[in-house]
Amino acid sequence: MERRKPIHISEAIKELLNKNNLSRKLDEITIQQSWEKVVGKTMAKYTKRVYINNRIMYVEVTSSVARNELSMNRSTLLEKLNAETGRETIIDIIFR
Repeated sequence: MERRKPIHISEAIKELLNKNNLSRKLDEITIQQSWEKVVGKTMAKYTKRVYINNRIMYVEVTSSVARNELSMNRSTLLEKLNAETGRETIIDIIFR
């Protein structure tokens, strides 16, 4: 039996996530949970469904005024949401 050099638990978890291709999904969940924090509580009230598919975030918006406001701030929102994971997890946001 071969002994391996001890590693920190965070490194072991990262290795496990990468080995099983779970790190991207974990980043997507982090972004979805950060939605209210990034857009604010008031604006989040006008959104009812937020999901990510193929690195594109889809947001269902209940108000045309809120949809317009979010669309105008798309690039800023992209930057802030990707900053939550520290890498480019999503490449676009589509408001419906």
